Amino acid sequence: MHHLELRLDFTAREFEIINLLAEGNSAKEIADELFVSVDTVKTHRKNILRKSEARNTTDLVVKCMRTGIIQ
Repeated sequence: MHHLELRLDFTAREFEIINLLAEGNSAKEIADELFVSVDTVKTHRKNILRKSEARNTTDLVVKCMRTGIIQ
């Protein structure tokens, strides 16, 4: 997937969640920090994985680091 496409496809909330996932936070920790349910975080993560074509959270973080979305 092209870097610019990857960047434009994520919502602001998805960017927040990507960064929190990259920091090693669990779905529960992210939910607590963002004042949403764990199910909401899981739905966002599922959508992020689909958009990025990542196999799992680790693959997502690697792709985002390689494309410069996160550092």
